[in-house]
Amino acid sequence: MMNDINLYINSAFSGFWPLDTIEEYFDEYSHSAQLLAEDIDWDEVILYAIFCYDDEGDSSALISADFMLLRMDYDKYIQLCRKIHKNCRLFIYRNL
Repeated sequence: MMNDINLYINSAFSGFWPLDTIEEYFDEYSHSAQLLAEDIDWDEVILYAIFCYDDEGDSSALISADFMLLRMDYDKYIQLCRKIHKNCRLFIYRNL
């Protein structure tokens, strides 16, 4: 279980899963977000994943992944980026 990653769906804990499973979720949510982004305004984004990485040591291993399909204003997204931990990465789509 040491290499398993915490999986969250809409910020609800869904267990510990291997990287292969996380990649499958990522592909699924990325595709869904891309489709949703076709119908949003220019000043909005679809947030579909937040990855958190280990900040101890040199590994930078992925420790958790949270998948969602949240439509939000770009300004709110920028505010979130300023507040989120430096070891987290947000994944979005925009309709430019």
